[in-house]
Amino acid sequence: MKAEVELVRLGNGVRVALDPMPGLGTAALGVWQRVGARWEETAQNGVAHLFEHMAFKGAGGRDARQFAEAIESVGGVLNAATGYERTAYYARTLAEHAPFALELIADILFAPHWDPADLEKEKDVVEQERGEAFDAPDDRVFVLHQSALYPDQPLGRPVLGEEETIRAVGIDDLIAFREAHMSPERIVISIAGAFDRDALLQTAERRFGALARKPQQPFASAIAHSGMAREARKLEQTHLVLSWPAPASGDETLYAARVMTEILGGGMASRLFQEVREARGLVYAIDAFLDTYEDVGRFVVYAGCSAKNAKPVADIVGAQIALMADRGPSASELARAKAVSRAGLMMGAEAPSARAEARASQIYLRDSVAPFEDLRARIEAVTAEQVQAAARAALAGPMCTAAIGPKAGLGLSNALRAE
Repeated sequence: MKAEVELVRLGNGVRVALDPMPGLGTAALGVWQRVGARWEETAQNGVAHLFEHMAFKGAGGRDARQFAEAIESVGGVLNAATGYERTAYYARTLAEHAPFALELIADILFAPHWDPADLEKEKDVVEQERGEAFDAPDDRVFVLHQSALYPDQPLGRPVLGEEETIRAVGIDDLIAFREAHMSPERIVISIAGAFDRDALLQTAERRFGALARKPQQPFASAIAHSGMAREARKLEQTHLVLSWPAPASGDETLYAARVMTEILGGGMASRLFQEVREARGLVYAIDAFLDTYEDVGRFVVYAGCSAKNAKPVADIVGAQIALMADRGPSASELARAKAVSRAGLMMGAEAPSARAEARASQIYLRDSVAPFEDLRARIEAVTAEQVQAAARAALAGPMCTAAIGPKAGLGLSNALRAE
């Protein structure tokens, strides 16, 4: 097994990332498709997620029970996830069973067992999943935020869909969705850990190498709006989401934005945690993160607080971003943020599942795989001026807010109201 990461291209354009990790006896592998809720029409909302759910109703001549037994009989685990821009089918196995796991994923994609009765059962499962998400206010508030930020757009609709759109999906809709979006240039196979390179590539070629190319299926560019979404509930806390523009996922300025995010809300030493929780005791939880897509991105702050504290919390968040834009970070803040970012990068590089997913992301964004040391160097190169510029860019665009909780906590300060 070669010691370096490889990017192998099959003849039809399917890309395969092979990332060996000496000393391991297991592999993490998956198939990532560039497809998700962004490609759904309004009446289709939720079909991508339902498609993924049906993966576990059987495939390759096996019913649901036999399919589950197949992966577990070799000690492996298999799962899947749907997002706005990608759907992933992934597995963890012993090294010798990696090709078999890839066979099972190929069966999901090319030989699914789709029965109308199973589809109706799975709709009920998805409805319960939607209900669980609705009942969790710290999940629900992000759905509200997304709908206010991208109104009447695919990014503004929930990945889980709506009851009426899910209930309308039939087997023919699943087939049509697969046929429209199953093309080699939209597929990345990624494996990290211990594996037989030749056996894995042979399986990839046999199962994915004959897939025919198709015309590209573009999505409409997202347009972020200023807005405010509120939902009154009888809760103990108010859940807040506040967001500002950030770079898209492939933008070179993303590294500076990540460092800015770490300084503002990345951990217990961050400005927001220290100012809002430690110094003033206004929240139990507060953090910041970047939510990025191919064409847009957001700097997002989440906070959970009592209703009476919602307004001062929102004010402080806005003031801290403005302060960063005005003065930039201190030398110690910059050094700490870089250290945390480096550590997170390298810790992820030691985990096969995270590593396989990272390689898939690199391929989608740059059509290449980069040594993790190169990514570390990009973090190291971020300057205080670049972090300050990231904060200024955030304040220059539309802000969006969402809140769930008691009515008394839903009136955010005028200073943060979207105009």
